[in-house]
Amino acid sequence: MEAQEKPPKYDPNTEAFQMRAQWKKVDICRKQWHDQWSWLLAERKRALQESNSIRAEAAAALPHIATAREVTKTLKPVPATSTGVIGWLAAKPECALEIYSSWIPKIPVRMKDPWEDSTYLG
Repeated sequence: MEAQEKPPKYDPNTEAFQMRAQWKKVDICRKQWHDQWSWLLAERKRALQESNSIRAEAAAALPHIATAREVTKTLKPVPATSTGVIGWLAAKPECALEIYSSWIPKIPVRMKDPWEDSTYLG
């Protein structure tokens, strides 16, 4: 017969002991970090001071000219596009897409070719 392994019983005392050991370990690591790596904090402060002094020197060297830009509002010419030429047909209710078929009540007028239209700007 094979002996079945029983799952370990939950022991609150062992759990509490392991938890206290983990907390102690974390506390020791926290104290050791400051002893081993506190030089990084000093190095960071020194690097920040150097970069701030370089920024201050660069800002002092740049000319400080603060002039208000003159705001001029202009209407740029709207370009003439083919939308006005093509869009007129879709705006008519009898030319809606839902009723497009061979029985259109009003046949649309043929558009002028660009070389025939004297007002064509495209």
